[in-house]
Amino acid sequence: MATSHEPAISVRVATDADRISARELIAPTSPRGRASLVLLRAGQGLLWVAHERQAEGEKLVGLLLATVQIDPDSEEPVGYIQELLVHPAYRRLGVAMHLLDAAERFFLEEQRFSQIYLATSPDNEAALRLYRSRGYTAYQVRLAKRRTGPASEAESE
Repeated sequence: MATSHEPAISVRVATDADRISARELIAPTSPRGRASLVLLRAGQGLLWVAHERQAEGEKLVGLLLATVQIDPDSEEPVGYIQELLVHPAYRRLGVAMHLLDAAERFFLEEQRFSQIYLATSPDNEAALRLYRSRGYTAYQVRLAKRRTGPASEAESE
């Protein structure tokens, strides 16, 4: 039961209206955000939303956007969490846990997929703590080195 200090949060599969509202939470300034916005605009991906019930209606406080992908090694379907966002005022209140519960139930129990993948920045300690607390483990480490010179030979001439 929610107390006066604890918001009444519910998680559900998104409606069409939720998919439109969700775009406001996603920052278009990052590559991941831009990719998530493309998925939403195209009506792609599975979206769960967390809402707080308020006297004037509902307020969107979090979302989890996921897709089904094919694992390149096993060629089996896997869940992929593209985006997990919680409004800053609602962090550390269990919203992310409820969103993950919904996605994990769908992929692992209902669809019977063997795995869920996700990616996060190695310096995002809060996200790493959250995912590790849920049993996620490092699966692969990807390293990259970018060219520091001109983008092409034509630009250097």
